[in-house]
Amino acid sequence: MKKQPAGIIDAFEFVRLGKQAEGSVPLARMLRAVEGLPKQPDDASGEVHWQLRGLRGAMDEPLLELRVQASPVLICQRCMEPFAFPIDAEVLLQLVRNESELDDGGYDGRDDEDEEEDGEPGSGAAAPEKVVGSQRFDVLSQVEDELILNIPYVPRHEVCPGAAGQAGQEKSEPVKRPSPFAVLEKLKHKD
Repeated sequence: MKKQPAGIIDAFEFVRLGKQAEGSVPLARMLRAVEGLPKQPDDASGEVHWQLRGLRGAMDEPLLELRVQASPVLICQRCMEPFAFPIDAEVLLQLVRNESELDDGGYDGRDDEDEEEDGEPGSGAAAPEKVVGSQRFDVLSQVEDELILNIPYVPRHEVCPGAAGQAGQEKSEPVKRPSPFAVLEKLKHKD
């Protein structure tokens, strides 16, 4: 039997056997995820850690529970300084046999809030995302997809490092602007 490359699994067999797997990969290897980002660290802080578990859903559907943890270096769009953005994401993937099954299921009459309360096994999230399973299922591609979905489009610090001192100055010297209504009132009385 031929050995499959790292990160490649037989998805349906993985679920059937209730397997679990985990691993780490350098962020720099996730080319789609780091495109346009600054150089990522070469040490442990530049690693993506992932965990995968195969399980069955309430209606015996094959599910993969994926957890991705990383801290990619991003550039804050407020202060233009680099910072590590912590990502700890979990997603529940429902395996389907082919692309035509991706759209099956339709609307079941429930709101997203109802789905969150359903409590799929091991998840407090909404309905699982459907993906096509195969004998050569690329786990690392799913890990990279989850990273991409969790990297903010406009990254920024909660509070920029130099902003604490600036915020105090702004509060002590408020700018007095005339009310737009007062300006309109003056225009009204000119006639």
